[in-house]
Amino acid sequence: MGVQIEWEKIQPNLKWTILSQQKGFAAWAIFTSIGSMMLGFDFGLAGTLTAFAPFQVQYGHPYAGTASGYLIRADIQSGWNGVSTVGDIVGIIISGYLLEWIGRKHTLGIGAILTAAGVGIQIGVQTWRGFLVGRFVNATGFGIVFLVTPVFIGEVCRPEVRGTFLCIINGSIVFGQLILALAANFCAMRTDKWSYQIMILLQFVFCAILLAGYPFFPDSPFYFLNRNQPEKARRSLNKIHGSSDQRLIEAELVRLQEMVKSTRQMQELAAESGPLMLQTFKGKNLKRTLTACLMAGAQQLIGSAFVLGYITYFMQLIHVSHYFTVSVVLFVIMLLSNISAFFVIEYVGRRKLLLYGVIGLTLTELLMGIMGCINASGAIWVILVSIFLWAIIYQMSVGAVGFALAAEIPTARLRPATMSLVGFTQGATGWTIGFVVPYMINPDAGNLGAKVGFVFFGLGIPLSIAFFFLVPETRSLSFEELDHLYNNKVSPRKFQQVILVEREQEAELGVMEHGKPDRAVVSEVEKCAPPLGQGP
Repeated sequence: MGVQIEWEKIQPNLKWTILSQQKGFAAWAIFTSIGSMMLGFDFGLAGTLTAFAPFQVQYGHPYAGTASGYLIRADIQSGWNGVSTVGDIVGIIISGYLLEWIGRKHTLGIGAILTAAGVGIQIGVQTWRGFLVGRFVNATGFGIVFLVTPVFIGEVCRPEVRGTFLCIINGSIVFGQLILALAANFCAMRTDKWSYQIMILLQFVFCAILLAGYPFFPDSPFYFLNRNQPEKARRSLNKIHGSSDQRLIEAELVRLQEMVKSTRQMQELAAESGPLMLQTFKGKNLKRTLTACLMAGAQQLIGSAFVLGYITYFMQLIHVSHYFTVSVVLFVIMLLSNISAFFVIEYVGRRKLLLYGVIGLTLTELLMGIMGCINASGAIWVILVSIFLWAIIYQMSVGAVGFALAAEIPTARLRPATMSLVGFTQGATGWTIGFVVPYMINPDAGNLGAKVGFVFFGLGIPLSIAFFFLVPETRSLSFEELDHLYNNKVSPRKFQQVILVEREQEAELGVMEHGKPDRAVVSEVEKCAPPLGQGP
């Protein structure tokens, strides 16, 4: 006989048992993550296509230093990358409003249709300017779809397994990049224009899957409860979890109703504070917003826009043999590393993975930069090792865990607005780095080679310091406990210490109800004891 789960309680010690019974939710979480796959595929598409000789001939100019005899100018590459990032930002901002107006389901459908339109434009045009327009429309579409995943998972997921499911976001991005690498390795065998057009057309597959599943996709029960539609919320929960265990459905209804009630109370208190987007920067929300946005910005500033967007083209420039095949191996390793983070995150925790991860990435980039100064064949191998080491560390830390933490940090009422800002931050920093990278590595521009590692090493130092002071450990903490800790100005470094002490005090006072702390009693305890863990 299996372990009996008391769904009315939060039971971190049963997270793997709970995970095994969340198959229905897992299926829908993976379905929404197709938007992340689209993002991962498109993120490296332009940089990968730049390594194709037919693509260089179509959009480049004569250049004797390349195998094809053509080179796509750095400003054109930057324009493609930049406009795609701008489209992503626009889509994410639009999505933030659509999620509240029409729900998660219809937002996903609109984004899929817009993405398909952008793909069609990219196929139909013959000039680099037309390709640029297609990339903007495409990016706006998948930017709209992308935001559905963290919001849907953050609202519906059981707290015990929230971190594992939020890792799906970056895992899906990496999976999309692996599909891109596999497609590039296959299409590289062709020598005509279909070598790159097939890769563009593959994006229709993502749109087709989303549109096929759209009629059956259950909207968030939180969205329905927030609109005073409890029966629709119940039907949604039955569709997500199945109807076999009604104790789970009832417990989730209660949990989500409490979230809605808490959200409305906070909205009433903040009714005079202005739009939700502005509230994310006010008072005690500011640190939460900065921390969430730091996770997205750090991913780009630590080098992902370079490695994930231009690595195939970069390896071609530094004369790595079989660079398409090496890219496939690299992305396979990244996917495996990312999957391992799904399990490590609940054992090691967010803070340790993120802090030690960003420090490891910074040191790896220093090694790459040093090797770029050495003119020897052996240096190329060390550079490759550095790239693979960077990929492993990144996918087990900042890549996988960053989005998980960003989705956990905001208060419930500000989560959609904060996640829009997270997406904007990712887009803005990605645009900046992606725009500059071609100028740093292109032969007709900076031609830095592996010395580009010094740039990201310099950015990694302040990131490491920021992570030390701002990144909390949120493992097994409920959203109510996070609200309590931030509202009481507890230092993020001491979240676990403080909450463990408070749980012990609550247990002694016998005030635990349904596995959730009675904060009114805790406040009385705090009055009788010195503040715990306060700090910057």
